Amino acid sequence: MTSLPERLRQETRPLHEQTEQLFYTQALQDSTLSVSEYTHLLQTHFVFHRALESAIDRHPDFFAEYEPQTRLKTTWLAADLADLNILLPQLTTDFFTTWSPVALLGAAYVGEGSMLGGTVIWKLLHQNQAIKPLLAQARFYQGYGPATGRNWRNFGAFLLHKGTDHADEVIAAAKQAFVDYQSIFQQTGSQLKQAVSD
Repeated sequence: MTSLPERLRQETRPLHEQTEQLFYTQALQDSTLSVSEYTHLLQTHFVFHRALESAIDRHPDFFAEYEPQTRLKTTWLAADLADLNILLPQLTTDFFTTWSPVALLGAAYVGEGSMLGGTVIWKLLHQNQAIKPLLAQARFYQGYGPATGRNWRNFGAFLLHKGTDHADEVIAAAKQAFVDYQSIFQQTGSQLKQAVSD
């Protein structure tokens, strides 16, 4: 029988790849990402992780083994945006507010997976001459640093323990989390354009 992590990889792959392409992957790889686009990415991640962390905090018993206090990204993102003199996004969302703890496992899978991709993006950002000067104090894309692999394995064990008996719900939630991530990207992009035109 296919394990939950493997099913998640397989069944969310189309949405995962779609999200990656939306999030300026080509510009990252070509070292053509602009400062505005870099800012847009930080704002998108801030809104997503703020909503997810807030939702997880409402279920402390279920997520005790997840060790949420060691996985906070909102603080890093707020600091990165402040370093760029960018106000925090004022986007009000109800993402994840009504999600069950089991469904939040799917969203956490998406959030923790972004930390793996972040290690690749961190290297790509350093190859971009427009972005590199902004990275001296940058924190989010450094992720968990040397602990990235260990944290991912620990999350995988937690996912198996809590989610295996509810695999279909976890997978459906992970798919929806990717859709929500894309929606946040579109909404923060609209706000950014509005701010520039004001």
